[in-house]
Amino acid sequence: MKQKGLVFCVVCLLALPGWGQIQRLCDYGVLPTDNVTMLEINPSLTTLDDSKGISSSQLMIKTYHSINANYNWGIEAPLVRFESPEKSVSGLGDILANATWSRFLEEHGVGYGAKMEFFFPTATDKRLGSGQLQASPSVFVWKAFSSGIYMAGGYKHYVSILGDHAREDINMGRFRVNISYLDPSNWWIQTNWYYHQDFHQSGKMEFVPEAEIGTLVSPGTALYLIGSTHAGGNIHSKDWTLGVGFKILYL
Repeated sequence: MKQKGLVFCVVCLLALPGWGQIQRLCDYGVLPTDNVTMLEINPSLTTLDDSKGISSSQLMIKTYHSINANYNWGIEAPLVRFESPEKSVSGLGDILANATWSRFLEEHGVGYGAKMEFFFPTATDKRLGSGQLQASPSVFVWKAFSSGIYMAGGYKHYVSILGDHAREDINMGRFRVNISYLDPSNWWIQTNWYYHQDFHQSGKMEFVPEAEIGTLVSPGTALYLIGSTHAGGNIHSKDWTLGVGFKILYL
């Protein structure tokens, strides 16, 4: 398995924190209603089927832009390498564009919002994307506690609009429960519990837990480690994923 590119990306990330801008306000870019203009780089490795030697490494480049206190938009572009005993390919994956509206009621410690995402079939090889233009609306709500713990819940729906007729249509829902801790000394632990329900194929579902630990390297930069795994269900999208991420905040 060729992992030199992923290792190189991790080394580069560790050298980046000096680029971040020092700001008076320290936002993690973690809470669902965080609205910060930033650049995020996230290399990851996913073992799709370890028994068959199938894996995918990915470098996700994300940029988010704050419009005002309640609105922002973003673009995510993945560079992907798919590897299997039969064939390995590298190239661009499906680009995502999104717009988010959110609101945080500080006096109540409650936030809520909605997001609209579009996945464009820009993949340079069929193994690197879905081949479908997808629309993905979502809603969320969260509650903060004085202890630093917060809990969130949300629902996202994925549906294909048009694309390659030879590829499988997409009609899937994703429920998400989030329980996380933000520490005053500028580090966090975040857990996500994802339940995927395939409405195109009745009875198909998957449960995927995810954990993330991160820290503010400076008020303008954040670094995190994230991992997830298949934990149940008759959809098996992967065995596990492990990645790192770096955020340059307040651009």
